[in-house]
Amino acid sequence: MSKRSSQVADLIRSELNKIIIKDFEPPMGTLISISEVTISNDLKNATAYVSIIPQNKLGSGLSAIKKFSGHAQKKLGKQLAIHTTPRIKWLLDERDLRYSEVDEALKE
Repeated sequence: MSKRSSQVADLIRSELNKIIIKDFEPPMGTLISISEVTISNDLKNATAYVSIIPQNKLGSGLSAIKKFSGHAQKKLGKQLAIHTTPRIKWLLDERDLRYSEVDEALKE
């Protein structure tokens, strides 16, 4: 990833987290944040990795954030000072799941 792509990805992650804090109402008892954003070199497509706590709310949390994506895309377009706003694809950040599996294995 180029330096510019990396900077834009960090900016998108920061702005998406601000939008989520301000405008998004997650399912009851759920905490949702954007842990990482990757972006294509042409800056047209981005992938936002969503971290959801607790793990038993993964499905409802991910579907809620996908429903919210239109609003987030619109707000992001207003906030960013770039020519075109990247199209956001939402994926579950599975690193937390792997970390908890390793942690459980180590406890045994």
